Amino acid sequence: MTDLGPALRAWHALGEPYALATVAAVRGSAPREVGAALAVDGAGDAIGSVSGGCVDAEVYELCREVLRTGEVVRRTFEPDPDDPFAPAMTCGGTVDIVIRRIDPPADTAVLSALDARQRGAPRLLVFGAVAFADPLVRLGKFLGYRVTVCDARPVFATRKRFPEADEVVVQWPHRYLATTDVDRLTAVCVLTHDAKFDVPVLVEALRSPAGYVGAIGSRRTCADRAERLRAAGVTDAELARLRSPVGLDLGGVSPEEVALSIGAEIIALARGGSGLPLADTAGAIHHPDPARPAEVSWS
Repeated sequence: MTDLGPALRAWHALGEPYALATVAAVRGSAPREVGAALAVDGAGDAIGSVSGGCVDAEVYELCREVLRTGEVVRRTFEPDPDDPFAPAMTCGGTVDIVIRRIDPPADTAVLSALDARQRGAPRLLVFGAVAFADPLVRLGKFLGYRVTVCDARPVFATRKRFPEADEVVVQWPHRYLATTDVDRLTAVCVLTHDAKFDVPVLVEALRSPAGYVGAIGSRRTCADRAERLRAAGVTDAELARLRSPVGLDLGGVSPEEVALSIGAEIIALARGGSGLPLADTAGAIHHPDPARPAEVSWS
């Protein structure tokens, strides 16, 4: 749902009513989690999705109806082999959808929920205002993280360079990390590629509760950094937490490709994924993270 935040805020600013459909419950396998949403405005423009495409067309029409009537609609979609015209729930699961009309500015619950979700979003801390940081910031926002960029160099750590970051901090990375909130949902990415920045902040990060700690660099740089960390008192157990070189092996070179490999590794670690091609694995495709708060559902 949070991925619709900017568009929904824009609709609220215009003051025009829209219909909001959210996934209220999921049983079995389904492509979207609780809180996933599809919204339709008075012009018939749609944003978001409540499925992998199998029920979105019918939900869209229900949204148009709810916009006209104002009546709340609750609908369960499940496989029905006896009805050839039923929406194809090809994943085999069942989803409950709730659709209601939103009338800005009187109805502010959606905006309040978006604000609450943003405050409780997991954090992505990017240390190093370098070329690789900008696409990682954008990817982090896309994935629903509250993103901070931190660098000790004020000429590089600027809002103009990172307009999509939630905050840009000019501070020595290790000093900032020692004083900011970190929990097991926090991802720390060190992109500074400079020992005087890398080593102190990684010492702090590896002793923090952060669930993901990664550092960029060539294999030679990473090996040298590991020795420096050991010399700084980092134990083998602490060092084993470090993802370095950072990211999954996608073979990418550009900053955008590197950001994608980092984001993929963060997801794999958080969700318990293997990082292998799905065609080479068996079992569940989606791995919910029990530690990550569920998406907000406005049902």
